Amino acid sequence: MPRVTVLATNFTAGEISPQLYGRSDVARYQNGVRAMRNTIPQIYGGAKRRPGTIFVREVKDSADLTRLIPFVLNATTAYIIEAGDLYLRFYKDNAVLGAPYEVVSPYSSATIFEVDYTHGEDTMFLFAAAVEPYRLVRIADTNWTLGAAVFVNTPFEEPGSYPASTMTASVASPAGAAVTMTAGAAVLSAGLVGSSIKINGGIVKLTGYTSTTIMTGIIKQELSSTTAAPADAWSLHAPAWSAGRGYPRTGTLYEQRLVAGGSPTFPQTVWGSVTGAYLDFQQGVDDDDAFAFKIASDSTNPIQYLAGSTQLIALTSGGEFTIQGGLEKPLAPTNAQIKPRRNHGCALVRPVRVLDSEMFVQRAGRKLRALGDVDGLDKWGAPDLSVLSEHLTETGIVDMCWQQEPDSIIWLVREDGKLASVTYDRDQDVTAWALHDLGGIVESIACIPTATADQTWIVIKRTVNGSDKRYIERLSLDVRSDSALVLTGASATVWSGLGHLEGKAVDVVANGYYAGRYTVASGSITLDRAATSVEIGLPYTSSIELLPPEIQTGMGSASGHAMSVSEVSVRFHETTGCKVQALAATADELTFRQTGDDVLDQPPALFSGIKRIECLGWERGDAPLTLSQDLPMPWHVLSVTRILTVNAG
Repeated sequence: MPRVTVLATNFTAGEISPQLYGRSDVARYQNGVRAMRNTIPQIYGGAKRRPGTIFVREVKDSADLTRLIPFVLNATTAYIIEAGDLYLRFYKDNAVLGAPYEVVSPYSSATIFEVDYTHGEDTMFLFAAAVEPYRLVRIADTNWTLGAAVFVNTPFEEPGSYPASTMTASVASPAGAAVTMTAGAAVLSAGLVGSSIKINGGIVKLTGYTSTTIMTGIIKQELSSTTAAPADAWSLHAPAWSAGRGYPRTGTLYEQRLVAGGSPTFPQTVWGSVTGAYLDFQQGVDDDDAFAFKIASDSTNPIQYLAGSTQLIALTSGGEFTIQGGLEKPLAPTNAQIKPRRNHGCALVRPVRVLDSEMFVQRAGRKLRALGDVDGLDKWGAPDLSVLSEHLTETGIVDMCWQQEPDSIIWLVREDGKLASVTYDRDQDVTAWALHDLGGIVESIACIPTATADQTWIVIKRTVNGSDKRYIERLSLDVRSDSALVLTGASATVWSGLGHLEGKAVDVVANGYYAGRYTVASGSITLDRAATSVEIGLPYTSSIELLPPEIQTGMGSASGHAMSVSEVSVRFHETTGCKVQALAATADELTFRQTGDDVLDQPPALFSGIKRIECLGWERGDAPLTLSQDLPMPWHVLSVTRILTVNAG
């Protein structure tokens, strides 16, 4: 009956799949856990209680789906956009701007999650297959303009048609001049308005219809002469973007160009603007002219998203491609190199860039992949980051964002409204998954930077007093409950302003100590003792359930034998409470208050060090152990040591 000590030194593999429970030979098994709920694995190895959420406000109409879009001006100035049914609202410094200030948008609540966007400095371009590209411009905090992008030139269809008639232009220059186009036969129609004519080395955009032989237009590129072009020597080109043909569904900024792609009519075409002129898509052969390329493959794979990196990345429904110029040259109309990289396919979930990798959700919505040229040798890979924790994404992923500071975390919204998180640091070989229940259905998520850390904002649907409400909340390390308010004032027992939690049981931290659980009635609660500062929010439990220990004994593997944990030692960092449960027994609560630390209305001192507890009981093939914190107080577990007895009988 050997007695051994098992040390869990870190949790850098996070929660691993049940399919790995028999794979103790896998290196990540030793650093993984059976379950991690409302707990964030740390790159350093420990795990701590996830941030709570601070209530910001209810969305404009809780009946409508609402999306959050980040607008980042620079590393210290950023906005959150509330995009709802045909409107946009703006948030800065943790509050809505204005009363609130809003602008009218063309996107309904039913289509807002189909919108892609890209921005530089104070301008954002928005793309949707059924709506012409729009441009959002920030002028001041409460002065924004949103309207259809006014393009100097838009792409036209290639190749065009060559009518069997002569064509004559009334003038040849300058660009922008009005011109009358006269055909030698009845080849024109009103439906051609918006199309372009290539003639005598120039381009004319048709703007008006007079008759079957006469139309008016504007010179977009100067003609060499007004000499009549013979039949088959001039061409007619329909616009590539229109209400009938659809518009690009995605766009990005790359090498000083606005690049768009993936329209319904041309699902595999990528268009790039003139260099330095985002609104001009006039094609040509010079290096700085606009371009149009088609991604050729053996099947139709619509472009889902475009992303600008060291190369232009096209994520399609059937594979991943890169587009770049010639050797050490920028991408130009005559030098495009389009290379297939992988064939996983991308879901309609907007990818996020994490350092030098493009994180995207695979076509079926259940795998998170990291596309990148990691070694810089043009050998692109897309490893599956969810392969060892596949059960946490099996419901499907609908939205995600990356929080860079203070911890590198990729947040993913699942179809069931729970949040999954991946603590990610490739250099430290950390890919640690966890699952979080925020007491409602999370529908959208976005991250923006601040001067000291990144902020993560969510839209969450909660049932409050019998009604569904959609709230905007933000994750915060300053609170340890959800949908919380932090209030200060004169010493009082009655605290109000809690209408968003009407009828809910809430936890209260008053003057830094846990004051108990109360129910909100008429928007307020009454404490047992007066306080000058309170945190009031919805409770949640953070927990870590350890995997069965795998050890080698004189009888071989401990797997399958009866086990008993006789002692558990937990190393904490700045913690104020923990429960430890073995087998099905009642959880034992560790004592953290020290002698002389029991003064009422004072927060207990944070504890760093080791706490021990004795556990009794036997279990065959397992040694269950769960650590938890159900109070809104600090909780940070660094390591766990179990003294284990194994019985071969």
